[in-house]
Amino acid sequence: MLGVKPKSTPKSGGPLIVVKRDEREFAEWAATEIGFLTSFGSYQDTPLDFEPYQLSHMKSEAHYRCIEKARQVGYSWIFACEATARAHLRDTHTAVFVSYNLADAKEKIAYCQQLHEDLPLGYQKRKIVDSKLEIAFQSNTASKRVSRIISNPSKAPRGKKGDIYLDELAHCANDREIYKGSTALILRSQGQLTVCSSPLGRRGVFWEIARQEIRPYRAYRRQRVPWWLCSFFCKNVAQAAREAPSMPTPARVERFGKPGIIEQFDSLLLEDFQQEFEVVYSDETLTFFPYPLIIPCTDAELELATDFAELDECKGRLVAGFDVGRKRDFSELAVFEEVDGKLVCRMLREYDRIPFKEQEADLRSLLSTVRIARLSIDNNGIGMNLAENLKGEFSQVVAEDFTTPNKEAWCTDFKILLQRKGVVLPRDRQLIAQIHSIKKNVTAAGRVTFDTEKDASTRGHADKFWACALACQKERNLLVRESGVMVRVIGGASDDLLEREARRAQILEDLKKGGLDERLVKQLQQQLLPPAQREKTLMERLFDLPGEDAEEEEPEDDE
Repeated sequence: MLGVKPKSTPKSGGPLIVVKRDEREFAEWAATEIGFLTSFGSYQDTPLDFEPYQLSHMKSEAHYRCIEKARQVGYSWIFACEATARAHLRDTHTAVFVSYNLADAKEKIAYCQQLHEDLPLGYQKRKIVDSKLEIAFQSNTASKRVSRIISNPSKAPRGKKGDIYLDELAHCANDREIYKGSTALILRSQGQLTVCSSPLGRRGVFWEIARQEIRPYRAYRRQRVPWWLCSFFCKNVAQAAREAPSMPTPARVERFGKPGIIEQFDSLLLEDFQQEFEVVYSDETLTFFPYPLIIPCTDAELELATDFAELDECKGRLVAGFDVGRKRDFSELAVFEEVDGKLVCRMLREYDRIPFKEQEADLRSLLSTVRIARLSIDNNGIGMNLAENLKGEFSQVVAEDFTTPNKEAWCTDFKILLQRKGVVLPRDRQLIAQIHSIKKNVTAAGRVTFDTEKDASTRGHADKFWACALACQKERNLLVRESGVMVRVIGGASDDLLEREARRAQILEDLKKGGLDERLVKQLQQQLLPPAQREKTLMERLFDLPGEDAEEEEPEDDE
C-alpha cells in the first residue's frame, strides 16, 4: 500500500495501518516482525491487531527482556506471533517456550500452528514437524535449513540455542533451575532471553529480577503492564495510563474497568486481585501456606479427570472432599488417590450456580459408579441436608462439622502433607491462590481461626482449598478400606473392653455370613482392633501420628 507512514502509534483498539511510499520501502517493512504479521498475518480469518505494549515488545532488540504483567493481557499470544514471524523471515531460527504447565505449553504451539495455516500460501514455509509441543519449518531456499519452535512445560531448555521465552516464570516450581539453564543459550545465537510473569509473592528469581531489591539486574529492558493498559479490560487506555496509577484499586476499577475486570474484582480478595491484575507482590508473612511451600507440591504435567468414568482407571484408594457453597449455589469437589505414600489429585470439579438437587444427584452418581473409600462433606448450614441424604444411602459418606478445632486440624494436616511432599496438586493458578489465601489469625478472645479474609462482597471463601483439605485430612476416627466397606466403632476408650470384643466378634460373624473371603475378613479384623493395637493406616503413616478419636465441638457459624 503506497503513501506515508504515520508518525504516531495508533490508538489501542484500532488496526495498525502503515502506508509505504514504494515497493522497496514496503519490502523493508514486511521484513520486520511487525510488518510481516500486519501485512500477511491473520488468525482464524481475522487480521492481526496488537496493543501498543505488544508492539513495543516486538520492537525491542535488547538481549534480555523482563515483563511484569497482569493476567490475560496477551503475552503468550505475542510470543507465538513473534516466534512464528521469525521462523518465516529467517533462513533458520529456533525459539523455545517454557511454560508453567503442560496445557499452557500446548496452547502456544497451537497458536503457532494456526498462524502458519492462515498465512498466504506464497509466504508459508513447508511444515516438517507438527506435534503438540513442537513445530518445525523447512526453508524455501536451496539450503533447506530448518526453523523450530519448541514448547516445554516447566523444564530448563538446555542444549537448544536461540530465543528463549520463560513465560509465567514466577509460577514454576523450579524457577531458579529454569532460569540458570537458560541464560547461556542466547550467547552464540545472539538471541533474546525473555522472562515474563504475573507476580506470585515477594519470592523467587522472577521477583528478584523484576524488583531488584536484592541486587541490580542492569542488562534487562523492562515492561510493566497492569490491566488498565489493555483495551480488553479498560474503557479508555490513554486516560487510564495517566490517572489510574495514583488511584486506589476500587476507584480505578469503577472508573476505567470494563465488565470483565469488574467481575474479576468482585470475585477475588483485594490482595489477590492486585497481584493477579495490578502487578502488586503480595506479603508472604501473613499466610499459613506460603508459596515456597505450595509450589514444590504442584505438577505441571498432572492432568485431571473431567468425567467420573475416568476415575475407574485409578488403582489406589480414592478419597474425596466436598465443600458446599454458602451462597449462590457455589460448591467444589476434590478427589485424591493414594499412590506410593502420596495423595495425588485426580479431579477438581466446580459447581457454579448449580442447584443443590443437581449437586446431590452428581455426588450420588460418583458414589454409585466410582470406588470412593471416603467422601467428606461439609455439614454446616445448607450442606446439612445434602450430607444427611447421602450419608443415609452411602456408608462411605462422612458429615464434617466446620468447627474451629476441626478447621485447625485440617489446615495443620494439609500443611504437614505439603512440608513432607505428601500431596501432589495440579499447577492450577486458582487453586494455588486459594491455598495461599488461608490465614491464621488470633481473635481478641484468644481463639485461633483459619480462613480467608471476608468483606462485604463475600469474596474469597477458598472453596477449592477446603474441598482438598477435607479429602486429605488425617483419618483420626474413621476406619475405611479399599473394599468400599466402612466400619465405624462408636464409643472409643470409654467403652467396656468386653462389650467392644463382643461387638467386634458379632460384626465379623455377620461379615462371614455375607460371603466375604478370609483375606478380607482378616483385614477387617485388624481394622476393628482398638487404635493402639491395630496397624497404622496409610494416612497415619504419612503423618506419623497414632490413630485417635477427634474431639467434637458444636459447629461454628461459618457465615
